[in-house]
Amino acid sequence: MACSVRGSKAAACPAHSLDPQPCSWDRYLKEFRTEQCPLFVQHKCTQHRPYTCFHWHFVNQRRRRSIRRRDGTFNYSPDVYCTKYDEATGLCPEGDECPFLHRTTGDTERRYHLRYYKTGICIHETDSKGNCTKNGLHCAFAHGPHDLRSPVYDIRELQAMEALQNGQTTVEGSIEGQTAGAASHAMIEKILSEEPRWQETAYVLGNYKTEPCKKPPRLCRQGYACPYYHNSKDRRRSPRKHKYRSSPCPNVKHGDEWGDPGKCESGDACQYCHSRTEQQFHPEIYKSTKCNDMQQSGSCPRGPFCAFAHVERMLCPLASPPSLPLTLCSGSVRGVASHLLAHSGLCPHWKFWAPLHKPPGNGLKPWSFQGREIESRTGPLVRHSQSQAG
Repeated sequence: MACSVRGSKAAACPAHSLDPQPCSWDRYLKEFRTEQCPLFVQHKCTQHRPYTCFHWHFVNQRRRRSIRRRDGTFNYSPDVYCTKYDEATGLCPEGDECPFLHRTTGDTERRYHLRYYKTGICIHETDSKGNCTKNGLHCAFAHGPHDLRSPVYDIRELQAMEALQNGQTTVEGSIEGQTAGAASHAMIEKILSEEPRWQETAYVLGNYKTEPCKKPPRLCRQGYACPYYHNSKDRRRSPRKHKYRSSPCPNVKHGDEWGDPGKCESGDACQYCHSRTEQQFHPEIYKSTKCNDMQQSGSCPRGPFCAFAHVERMLCPLASPPSLPLTLCSGSVRGVASHLLAHSGLCPHWKFWAPLHKPPGNGLKPWSFQGREIESRTGPLVRHSQSQAG
């Protein structure tokens, strides 16, 4: 006997449909994984392995329903993660009153939050039954324009977006950096809705900052959130067309400062990096160290445009010298190594190394970035500041 969506409390709406109605969205927003499965308690749920049940089986799968309160704020942040929540037990000392995200199994509190559920297009196809080939029946992303819903915003995020549109560079009243970060998320989401491929790591590695921004000079205020370059220091030579090492060009970088790429007489033919962006997004360095923002606050304003790893399973060790044989990253890390080489059209001379055991990590986690030191195997220790060019 299966524990189906139709079997739970307000069951008038279908659980999933090729032409979903607002009531089915409401059903997921209000009830998905918020109650324990009664059949699982009786050892009768047939949707435990693989786990596809609409309800939670273990406490760390339990999700709190997101609510927008009368004052316009959410009962818990859609972006900032709780540092006290125990992912193994599903317990938090603050309980359900905790104002931060709990990193539940499948990241359901964030994915099914009023702010994000069905607000972005899924990059995966649907099968013959209309289910997502990657995320299955309960995919939290939209499969086509008809499946998109408008996000619900925290009033502080609306205020932050309005302030940024009016040219303000700082926003007062930010809680734990949430408001400014939320505004950054909103800008990035607009770009992702216009070009969903920016959600793919391989596409970012192959295309980020390789084409000029189409907006008039000085009118684009998105900086790192804009995937196009705005000046020579922001520009990145396409790794598909140019072969250059991860070490900085001595004619361009002096000490910790990156100068004008035009100072190098070799131009685009130079075998070394000409900008911070080129080095951070070089296939030998990209995602090779952890994101400081994610570690410190559980959130990253750069989102998919962050050059650093947000989760352990995403982390890929620095590339080996050209003399060593190619060893593809195992497990999910292939998304940053073998998958990138196979699908992004990158020059095949870049090689990646990774241990043959699967690294730790339990699921996708949200955006993050910050400064750190990166030791290049082909050059000296290089400090990467937290501000990406742009």
